Amino acid sequence: MFNELIRIDVKTLRSFMAIVECQGVTAAQSQLNLTTSVISGHLSHLEDRLKMTLCLRGRGGFELTEDGIAVYEACLSFHDAVASFEHQLHYIRQLDSVRGGHIRLCLADQLPTFFYDALQQCLSASYEENPLIHFSIDVQSPENMLENLLNNESDIGVGYFSSFPPALTFKPAFTEKQVVCCGSKHHLFAQTNASEAEQLTFDRLEQDYPWVRRGYGVDHQINHIRPRTLSATTYHMEATAQLILAGHHVGYLPNDLAKRYEAMGLMRILLVDEASYDVQHHWSYRQNLHKQVAEFLDQMIKLLLAGPSAG
Repeated sequence: MFNELIRIDVKTLRSFMAIVECQGVTAAQSQLNLTTSVISGHLSHLEDRLKMTLCLRGRGGFELTEDGIAVYEACLSFHDAVASFEHQLHYIRQLDSVRGGHIRLCLADQLPTFFYDALQQCLSASYEENPLIHFSIDVQSPENMLENLLNNESDIGVGYFSSFPPALTFKPAFTEKQVVCCGSKHHLFAQTNASEAEQLTFDRLEQDYPWVRRGYGVDHQINHIRPRTLSATTYHMEATAQLILAGHHVGYLPNDLAKRYEAMGLMRILLVDEASYDVQHHWSYRQNLHKQVAEFLDQMIKLLLAGPSAG
């Protein structure tokens, strides 16, 4: 049907609508500023293309056929759709004219507090400088983030990546500590020293307790723990936290998130020295970023370099 529309000159649709609204070819002359022969030609061309008789013309006066009524209503819908399309194009041009004002970010979930502080500062500055800028911000797993960047569905990603596709550029962002936690309902929660039932060791933590694991890849060289029992899988840190809070599992959480729950008395961080590890988060993006996107990224990098380097 779309190909058929392409073959039908939009001018013929405009002429048909004018004929209907003016109730005749002659009356449509002044509205279209065309001769009656040209307008009649447009009408004949449209009827030939559609293989329909759209109106009756003769001594009885002008009258639409049933097909003509239906086609006119379709023309009205088409006219509204074109108007909406033009409005959207105008909005896109308006955004683009203000130094490229659309920035698409994808973030790993539950990043450190200092990262969110920097992000809020950059967002505030961006809107103050350019009120028409538009941000799209999504929280994604590392694998989905890379896929969206490669498919040009995102501009900038930040997170932990276990692979580095050569089509993308990667730049260190910050390091973050990952810690093992148990919830307040877990029997390890109350064990505060060796004089209690048993002393917790790295080996016992690894072998004797059910774990929740992450569904995306983590470099085994930095996360050296190998639990014997893995009975839950999550792709977001908050989901991991809920399983830990339920009391059956232990698992890794970002240090900032774990400390928030610990401050509420809902979690305990276990074996900080033996079981914790640091991960390097990276910025990821394609080369040749739009100027507005590149400036935002540069500002974020400067703010993070000026702040804490670890969670």
